Amino acid sequence: MSLGLVFPKSASRGFQAAINKAVNFASSKGVLVISAAGNDGLDLGQARDLVAVPAQSGSGIAVAATGPVGFAYGGDDYRRFASYSNYGEDLVFVAAPGGDDTLYPSDPFWYYDMVLSTCYGGWCFADGTSMAAPAVAGVAALIVGKYPGISLGKLKTMLKNSADDEGKRGKDQYYGHGFVNAYNAVK
Repeated sequence: MSLGLVFPKSASRGFQAAINKAVNFASSKGVLVISAAGNDGLDLGQARDLVAVPAQSGSGIAVAATGPVGFAYGGDDYRRFASYSNYGEDLVFVAAPGGDDTLYPSDPFWYYDMVLSTCYGGWCFADGTSMAAPAVAGVAALIVGKYPGISLGKLKTMLKNSADDEGKRGKDQYYGHGFVNAYNAVK
């Protein structure tokens, strides 16, 4: 899902409960709910009074974004944590390419740091955790294609175990279980 809202936990417990119920219902039907972590640059692991929905809802998973800076000038670290991505120990399941707009609009080649995406009326360059989440959904689809009938728990385990460890060793607040890896997921 490419949508989200960050708000104080105390502001709307009923709303949060409703989103949790919807995500858990989808999961009970075998659907893996993959959500964008959000683009506020917030540490939601430390912001105990804030919650991101649907990223932190029910049994779904949240995806953080990575992206290079200065690709046109040799900056080719696609796994660099994106400047805008939300993060946190209890938030991020995995990370994926989402682009980064750090150089926009100061550099004429800023768009090389972005992700090619569909936009109203065609194609455009964009960035965000909304660009990263579909990459993870694609890898999940590849796994389901290779292993039809796979359980939701096994699907999550395969996504987690096939990801390349980045950042601190093991699960961390920026990459979660790692940078998603389609090849590892289906080999």
